[in-house]
Amino acid sequence: MDLEDNLESLSLENREESQSGKLWRLKVASNVFFVYQDEDGFGNAIARALNPTPHPYSKVFEVLNLDFGDVKLNGSVTQLRDKDDLKATMVMLDHLEPPVLPHVIYSVLTKIADAEHMSSAVPTIIAPFLVPASKLKVEGRLLTMNSGKVPLYGIQVGPETNVSRVIASKTQKPPPSLQIHYEPVACFLHLVRAANLPTSIIVGQRSQSPFNKALTEDIQTLCEIGELAASATGMYFQGEETKTNWIPTAKAASGGGGEPWRAFYG
Repeated sequence: MDLEDNLESLSLENREESQSGKLWRLKVASNVFFVYQDEDGFGNAIARALNPTPHPYSKVFEVLNLDFGDVKLNGSVTQLRDKDDLKATMVMLDHLEPPVLPHVIYSVLTKIADAEHMSSAVPTIIAPFLVPASKLKVEGRLLTMNSGKVPLYGIQVGPETNVSRVIASKTQKPPPSLQIHYEPVACFLHLVRAANLPTSIIVGQRSQSPFNKALTEDIQTLCEIGELAASATGMYFQGEETKTNWIPTAKAASGGGGEPWRAFYG
């Protein structure tokens, strides 16, 4: 049984248990943000600044229980509502490392696949990432900035939707030889391809500039990612809050270190 069959099988099992009242079933809007809480706080900064509209709106928070035998992990689900409708669902995972990381992502994707859809539209997953420069390579070499700036890359997976088309039109398609050595993106990309869920992954690159300049450039990239995600989904991105509350660290910007699990995901 391959991974896609596993996802379908697990989805069926979850559905049977949810109908019997044994398992809480996820509810999702037509847009689902998948946010990974990296060590540097990029995910949290995105999550705080994405809102349905400037006023009025509400964020309804729930705990997402993820069980692995004797190990119990928690994520979070936030339903983003304006005064009339549910505009988006945000699923956030805390910082994790392999081998737990792919299992948690797998569990979340099965819950999304089996979710109760709150709209007739096919849900689109939007997954924003800010990746250290050392983790993105083309033909074995680090990406270079030809025009002084590396663009945002958009990776589309599964069926097209209106949201995925908008994101594709405002991002650059990555070259075929692009290698992603960043575990959260590599794991997520591998698993969402198997699940064949409509997904747009937005990848920004951390600055390679000296530290003080890198702070400004990384905040600018974060805002570009947030504003793109917001404009594609009819949301609002509070850029000013991000600029004053997110301080990226030198450790995350410098990258470094290798992940032995990378080869497993391709």
